Amino acid sequence: MKKLLSPFGMLGLLVVLAAGAYAYFSPAGITLRNKQYVPPPELQKLLKRFQRFQTHYDEAIDEALPALPLIYERQGAADFSVALADKPLGLRKTQVVLPNPFAAAPYPLSFSVVYQGNLIALFQPGRFACYRLPELTRNLVLEKQLNTRKFAYHWVLNGRLVGLSGGRCLVFSENTGWQPYAGPMPLGKQPKLFEDARYIVCAKCNGEWGGEVYFYDKQKQLYYLAEATCPAAVMERDGKYFVLSSLAHMMGSADMQQIDDPAQLTRWLGKIKPQDRDFGRTYGAELSHGKPLFAYRGLLLLSGFSLHQQAVYLVNWRDTAFLATWKDGIFYAVDPLFHDDLYANNPVTTAYDSGVILMNIDSSEEVETSCLLIIDNQIVKINWHRETISKEYLTDPLVFTSDSLLQFVDSVDVQEIE
Repeated sequence: MKKLLSPFGMLGLLVVLAAGAYAYFSPAGITLRNKQYVPPPELQKLLKRFQRFQTHYDEAIDEALPALPLIYERQGAADFSVALADKPLGLRKTQVVLPNPFAAAPYPLSFSVVYQGNLIALFQPGRFACYRLPELTRNLVLEKQLNTRKFAYHWVLNGRLVGLSGGRCLVFSENTGWQPYAGPMPLGKQPKLFEDARYIVCAKCNGEWGGEVYFYDKQKQLYYLAEATCPAAVMERDGKYFVLSSLAHMMGSADMQQIDDPAQLTRWLGKIKPQDRDFGRTYGAELSHGKPLFAYRGLLLLSGFSLHQQAVYLVNWRDTAFLATWKDGIFYAVDPLFHDDLYANNPVTTAYDSGVILMNIDSSEEVETSCLLIIDNQIVKINWHRETISKEYLTDPLVFTSDSLLQFVDSVDVQEIE
């Protein structure tokens, strides 16, 4: 015992303890239990990212932590769990920069759309830029046809390109150019969230004070309303509608409701569009709500779409963005995207009949700063300015301090297209 307590003995003990601590906390060490688990190569950085945040979120590194591939285990029935999937999606990811070809203002005037195999963006000074899919080369012929006047907003309705110019709506035809839009216009200066043969769906977000989703019946020309804070995507399966909502406030929250028949929702009887009314006068009014499927706090679900015949969600949890499936309260990470913390305030995801999925990413200024294009097995992030290029996050499990500075590097090679 005396030899153990000697200076040399104490030094040796400290060396052993230091070596053990280094092995335990080093990037190679598995701080989550189950040392036999080997994550798929595509998810290894994501696992290290979650390890990094354990200390930040005051999670003790002990046997109470879940065993991999479970990352976070729900604390109650209303909570969620996070796990790594056995088989990632294997998506190819690229980034491009498409600057405004007409003016210095970088961001579009309205949310971009997909029309006739082209990505259509509307820039200052009210002109359209058209990019063929999937190669994203400029379609100058279509641009010349579209840019016969200046526009303030645009949509795709019933498969046709509609634009707002001089306070009135026009519809484009390749044969006759722009002509007055004769049908009813259920949208204001807001993006379309979803459309099928029966309904056009849009939404209103009032932040922490709530929000609504609107189903416009194209046959009866009626609006039906449901409470939803704040809708980001609508998916349709077997005639049922699944409304995904996500609120970017405080730690974030997300929920999904199933609406079997929109015609059974609250019917709007006002003379103006329901999204244009003064919400202060109707705050607290009882509205319909679909069947709740889940409601979580502490994460954002920025997008939801169908891919490979399964529902996939874009999750932002602990400042980390990734794609995940969901089953029985567990989000299974299936792709790390660009290894960054992709964030948006009121994003919109639209699935087109061509199989293309477009996610419009906005900022607090309600302008589209970038967008995600999902085509087949590829995801392309389109940045309208270099400031929005996704940067790769750090993964070393270091202790966070209030004055920590994170150094980022580009996650992928970024191509700039003129």
